[in-house]
Amino acid sequence: MAYIPLRKAVEFLGLHPHTLRKYADEGKISHIKNEAGQRLYDVESYRRGATRCQIVCYCRVSSAKQRDDLARQVEFMRQQYPDAEIIKDIGSGLNFKRKGLQALLVRLMRGDKLTIVIACRDRLCRFGFELFQFMVEQNGGEILVLDRTTYCPETELTADLLAILHVFSCRMHGLRSIAKKIKEDPSIPKL
Repeated sequence: MAYIPLRKAVEFLGLHPHTLRKYADEGKISHIKNEAGQRLYDVESYRRGATRCQIVCYCRVSSAKQRDDLARQVEFMRQQYPDAEIIKDIGSGLNFKRKGLQALLVRLMRGDKLTIVIACRDRLCRFGFELFQFMVEQNGGEILVLDRTTYCPETELTADLLAILHVFSCRMHGLRSIAKKIKEDPSIPKL
């Protein structure tokens, strides 16, 4: 990669400008100065130097009612990987707008080398697991699935279909619940 100005390097690496300058002074990132005296940074030199793999344990449950299950997942991960970073999420496996999941995606797109530890495949996402695995492996990391139960393709397909049906039936139930509350609310005028 070519040398790029501070503004673009900060955006690319996700670092604060002061941190980037400090890293340049310490020799952690290669830089040159142009004719105007402006520093230009070699982002690839920093990424090559940041090959230390970080262990991230990802724990997720589908609803707030399952907080106890989430606490058990977190405790198990802390016992297995005491020095690892723990990311917790509450939300559907089909919902890709979970804060913890999006934070992982940002780090992967930035090029961080991560070892992501999950209890079972569906904790990360119901669909698209192979895409996450590809992204992690492109950065030199890996995804560790602690529950390595293998199923035949027919069983996996059946489980996927049941998961889809379950999610959509829960959404329908939620819509009925909202409609009932609207009907019962005296402050909303009836049509």
